[in-house]
Amino acid sequence: MKEYMSRNEKLILAIFSGLAFTNAISLVFVNMYLYRYLEGIAELTVFNLFQFGIMPIGFYVAGHAANRIGNKRTLLVGLFAFILFYALLLVLGERSARYLYLLGGVNGLANGVFWFSFNILLTRITRDATRGRFFAWFGALGSGASALAPMVSTLLLEISPTLETGYFRLFGFVVAVSVAIGAIGLALTVEERPERFSVLDKFLPGKEEGWRFVILVNLVYGVREGANWSILSVLVLKAAGNDVRAGTLSILFALVGAAANILGGRFFGPRRSLAFWGWGSMAALGASVLLVAHPTPVGAAIAGSVWRAADALVILPFNVALFGVLSAYEKKEGGIAGRNIAMETVLNLGRTLGSLAFLLLSYATPFYAEILFPVVSLAFPVSFLIYRRFSISARSILSGEPPQTT
Repeated sequence: MKEYMSRNEKLILAIFSGLAFTNAISLVFVNMYLYRYLEGIAELTVFNLFQFGIMPIGFYVAGHAANRIGNKRTLLVGLFAFILFYALLLVLGERSARYLYLLGGVNGLANGVFWFSFNILLTRITRDATRGRFFAWFGALGSGASALAPMVSTLLLEISPTLETGYFRLFGFVVAVSVAIGAIGLALTVEERPERFSVLDKFLPGKEEGWRFVILVNLVYGVREGANWSILSVLVLKAAGNDVRAGTLSILFALVGAAANILGGRFFGPRRSLAFWGWGSMAALGASVLLVAHPTPVGAAIAGSVWRAADALVILPFNVALFGVLSAYEKKEGGIAGRNIAMETVLNLGRTLGSLAFLLLSYATPFYAEILFPVVSLAFPVSFLIYRRFSISARSILSGEPPQTT
C-alpha cells in the first residue's frame, strides 16, 4: 500500500522551497552584486571564508538555543539573521565591498542557526517509508523555486530604472519571502524535547561505518562547495556577458534540475542509488570541463544544464542515505544535536579548504578559476567512491537486515 506524505512533510517541503528561492538569489545575484564592486573574483573568497568560519559557531549557538526555546523558534531566529544580512546589503550598497567580513559573518551565523534547526526537524519529520519520494520532491521543488528566483530577479532588474534600484527591490522581496517562510514554520507540529549533547567525540567515528560515511562524504562535498560558491555563478556571468543573460541561463539550469529530480524520483530505488551517484558524478565532472573550455553563452547553457541534471542524480541518493543514517541514530540515541553540529562543522571545514585553495591559486595564475573549477569537481567521483565503500554498511544500519551485495 502506497504511503502518502504527512502534513509536516508537506510543510517542510514548503519551507525548503522558499529557502531554495532565496538561496538561488543569494548564490547568483548576491555574488554578482558584490562582484561589481570588487577588483576580481578572488575577493569573494573573503566573504565565503568568514561565512564558513562563523557557520559552525552558529550551529553550536543554535544547539543551546534549541534547548531553551525549541527548534521551531530557533529556526525563526535564523530567518531573522537572514533578513539582517539582506538589510545590510541594502544599507551598505557599493560600500559592501569594504565590509565583506561583516556580511560573511552575518550570513554564516544565519545559515548555522537556520540549518541546525532545519536538519533536526527534517530528521524527525521524514519517515523511512516515504523518504525516497520525499527527497525527490525536495529536489524538484527546490529546483523549481530556483527557476522562479531568476525569473523574478531578472524581471525586477529589467523593469527598474537603474541596476541599483533593481537590486534594492530584489533584496527587499527576499526579506518578504523570509517572513513567509517563518509563518509556515510556525505551523509545524513537532515534539520539542531538550537534549544534552556533546560534539567533540562525534568528530571521531571509530568503528561506526554509517557515521564514517557521513563525516567523510560531507568533508569531500564541502571542498567542492567551497570553491563552487566562489566561482560557478561568476564563470557563468563571464560566459554569458551580462547580468540579465546570466539570470536567464539560471532559469534554464533550474528547470533542467527540476525535471531531473522528478524523473529521478520516479526511477530511484536502493538498487539504483549507486548508478545514480556514479553516472551523475562523471557527468558533473565533464560539465565542469566544458564550462571552462567553451566560455560562451551556448557553452555555458549546455554545461550548466548537464551540471544541474548530474547534481540531481547525486543529491537524491546523498540525501536519502544521509538523513536515513541520522534518523537511525535519532531512534537509537534519542537525539542527534551533537552529530548534527559535527556533521555541519566538517562540511564547513571542507568549504573553507576549498575557498582557501581558490584564494591561494589566485596568486599563482590569472586562470585560477578556470583551473580550480574542474579540479574541485573531482569531489563528485570521490564522494561516489566513499558511498560505494560504505553503502552496504549504511543500508544495513537503516534496514536492520543483513548486508546486501552491491
